[in-house]
Amino acid sequence: MAIKSLITKFGKGAATKQMYIYETWLRWIARGIQFVLAVVVCGLYGRRVDHDRRHDNGQSPAWVYALFVAGISCITCILYSIPNPFGRLQSHRLFAWDLILFILWIAVFGTFAAIFLKREEDEYQGTSVTLMKCAVWIDLVNCIFWLCTGVYGCFRTFVGKKVNGKIDEYSNKVEDGINAKVDHYAGAAKSNFSMKLNPLRKETV
Repeated sequence: MAIKSLITKFGKGAATKQMYIYETWLRWIARGIQFVLAVVVCGLYGRRVDHDRRHDNGQSPAWVYALFVAGISCITCILYSIPNPFGRLQSHRLFAWDLILFILWIAVFGTFAAIFLKREEDEYQGTSVTLMKCAVWIDLVNCIFWLCTGVYGCFRTFVGKKVNGKIDEYSNKVEDGINAKVDHYAGAAKSNFSMKLNPLRKETV
């Protein structure tokens, strides 16, 4: 019975653990993409901010704002990628912050889309228009990713009990299947052992 209990416990734990591993990997992939995109934006807009600083020019609020949003996005991705960074509070329950970042990225996208998307000249205030047009579309991709993680976090928070119930239901099915197999093999082993034992008893008699 102890062996059976150990096997079923291991099997059930492996099944549930497998599901949570998939979810963890998907979270890391999403946060990794968000981090890379934010770093790219930091590089694109940071060049302009650094250029203005080195030449003692007044800093443009639009570029500084974009750099700020990209910076806090990088920090958020790093924190959210750490297992249980906020103790028992799971990161998906902080979906409101993802949606706030989505709104901030929308503002970045709208600001620079209005400045650069309709411009035909090569430069604007010492900045490459072509490069900034690329940055605008990266801003849009950032918007989409933060919206997706925010919506997923909201779904996971409010539908989490049902999801966990489904996982438990699946785990119970796995456990029942393992129990049935253990009983089958245990019965077969016991039968074979009895058959081998009976001839020995006859010989001794």
